[in-house]
Amino acid sequence: MAQDLTITPPSAFGLAHFADLLPVRDPIVGEEPGSFEGFRSGLMASLVPATPYECVVAENLVSIEWELLQQQRMRDAGLRGAIRRSIREAVVEKMKAKHEADLDEAWDRHEAAGLPDEEFVETPFDREGAEDAGDALAARGMSRDPEEEASACEEVTALGMDPLEVMAAAYRTAGSPVTHHDAKLRELEVRRREVKRDFDGLQRARPVEATVIEG
Repeated sequence: MAQDLTITPPSAFGLAHFADLLPVRDPIVGEEPGSFEGFRSGLMASLVPATPYECVVAENLVSIEWELLQQQRMRDAGLRGAIRRSIREAVVEKMKAKHEADLDEAWDRHEAAGLPDEEFVETPFDREGAEDAGDALAARGMSRDPEEEASACEEVTALGMDPLEVMAAAYRTAGSPVTHHDAKLRELEVRRREVKRDFDGLQRARPVEATVIEG
């Protein structure tokens, strides 16, 4: 027969919630502003810890889940950076080739007109402008708008690049940043399973009459 679980309310310790015993988590640059609290509230509502110790373990699980998301975001940012560089280089090369072809045509016209060589003005290649154009194409290729993304992928294909191969090459060439985050993800997934197993064990051992602690 299940016995009542005596719950000492947080107010007995001068607290509004037992979670107040835990350190306040400060935001980190790069996270979506204000997103952690909503994330934490949602998970805690799902985990429904009923004792102070369950609260501590639940907070640990929330931290792991949050870090998993951030590691995924950082890994994906590394991939996007590698893709952006690849597309930028392709655009620069194409625009540079066109610039040189235009110069050759201009020189041929200059010669055909019988003008002195020293009067020929060679326009310098605008590398910065070409890099900006490449970055803009890469940004469109990673747009949340499906039509804009599809249009950009067609432009990437016109550069002689297979968009799928561009992504595959990013995995191969992004190097240590992506590899590092992948390793961290595997490590965190192991920790998540372990902590979740502990939390589930606490809940299974909880008497039926246990009262869920808010906060």
